[in-house]
Amino acid sequence: MSLKRLSLGMKMALVASPVLSLIVVGLTSIVFSPKIQLITQISWHFFLLFLVVVTILLTLLNFTFLSYFFVDRPLKELIAIMATAEKRDFLARAPVRSTDIIGQLAQNFNHLLERITILDAFKIETERELISAQEELKYKKTMEENSRLIEKTNLELQDRLKELSLLHEFSQKITSTLEVDELSHILSAFIVKTLEFKEFVFLVLDEQEKNLTVRAAEGFDESSGVYAMSFHPGEGITGRVWKQKKTDYIPDTRMERHYLYYKGEKRQDGSFLSIPLVFKNRVQGVLNFFRPGFNSFSPEEIQFLNTLAVEIGIALVNVKLYSKTRELSVRDELTQLYNRRHFQTVFPLEIKRAQRFGKSLSLLMMDLDHFKKYNDSHGHLEGDECLKEFANLILGNIREVDFFARFGGEEFVLVLPNTPKEDAVKVGEKLRLAVRERPFHKAESQPRGSLSVSMGVSSFPEDGDAMEEIIDAADIALYQAKGAGRDHVLGYCKDDSVKKLA
Repeated sequence: MSLKRLSLGMKMALVASPVLSLIVVGLTSIVFSPKIQLITQISWHFFLLFLVVVTILLTLLNFTFLSYFFVDRPLKELIAIMATAEKRDFLARAPVRSTDIIGQLAQNFNHLLERITILDAFKIETERELISAQEELKYKKTMEENSRLIEKTNLELQDRLKELSLLHEFSQKITSTLEVDELSHILSAFIVKTLEFKEFVFLVLDEQEKNLTVRAAEGFDESSGVYAMSFHPGEGITGRVWKQKKTDYIPDTRMERHYLYYKGEKRQDGSFLSIPLVFKNRVQGVLNFFRPGFNSFSPEEIQFLNTLAVEIGIALVNVKLYSKTRELSVRDELTQLYNRRHFQTVFPLEIKRAQRFGKSLSLLMMDLDHFKKYNDSHGHLEGDECLKEFANLILGNIREVDFFARFGGEEFVLVLPNTPKEDAVKVGEKLRLAVRERPFHKAESQPRGSLSVSMGVSSFPEDGDAMEEIIDAADIALYQAKGAGRDHVLGYCKDDSVKKLA
């Protein structure tokens, strides 16, 4: 029912009350007489009042009934749907039972809910798309970061691979090196040409002098004293690195008071890097680098140079081991003189050189007189000390070009290049007197009251062209010097006679 129907019902109820009253009055006028009217007048008034009340009540009841079914109930249903929609339940719909205002209101509200449902669905979809876009953007950003990281890692790996390749190349070169000078040359070429350093210094530990000696240097004037420089433990940065066995990096030499500028040889400020060459916790040398700019060495570069220093340290140990092994193979363990085997290697070369340049060459063969008696009297330990003292005495009285070796037991040989026999005999006589006058320990027990030596002298080319011939000639002269009373120097003569020349 619409509001129009409700209004019509209400109007009919209102009209019905006076009409009903008129009908009642008319009927009363016709039926009853004047007498009866008078009698029943009062009761009739009450009856009329009753009818009016009943009519009003019926009208009100009709109005209430119509109002509930056609107004209140639809409005309550619409309000309930609105409350449901307020809780974001947009799928609920208001019932449409008429085409009146309330029905149109419900229908319009349902259309509104449909629009809201569509908008809500669109919002949800939009939010999903936004979240998806955000996730995609996040993943894209992560992928870009990963891509940058991968690219950076690839560059680092390429640099590392290049470094490893350089280290492998350098390591192969120096592992085959058995001389310090050759190692210095390879190191200089690698650092200057491959690593492109303008200035560096390579120092090697001199175990006898107990200092670090410069063996290679770049970036200095040829007249610079750096090439002959050495450092003691704790002296300057180099000495400090040697003592502490740790790399020392100075970003600004102006701020380091211990920096010596290579003892004043190069007054220039910049960055200085000093790396110890360590093997088994023992410093074998030091490698120094310099650049004019401040803070000019990167951490990666320092790390690479430290790795390089490890390879150089190992190479230095190998060189020293080889040198020591070679020395042991060519030197006498007791006197540290060259041994007989090395003499037999060197002497033929000296003969060929003398032959090539047309020079004389003499050989002195020496034997300590009555040395067995000295050993028997004082023991072999005293005898060994006497032999070492004798060797040092001879070394202190000959030239650097002369070659002195232990031939065996108490026998020694001395090679004198560019020396004719007569001059060689004079040298032998000088050495004989030096031995005779030396107060060797406990030498007073010897037959002559002191240690003495006998010598035989032979020369190239007059006594032979081959090593064996010259050695045999000197040995014969020595034998005859001993036969002549010992403590003599005799030269060999081809006519089988021995002539004392001095």
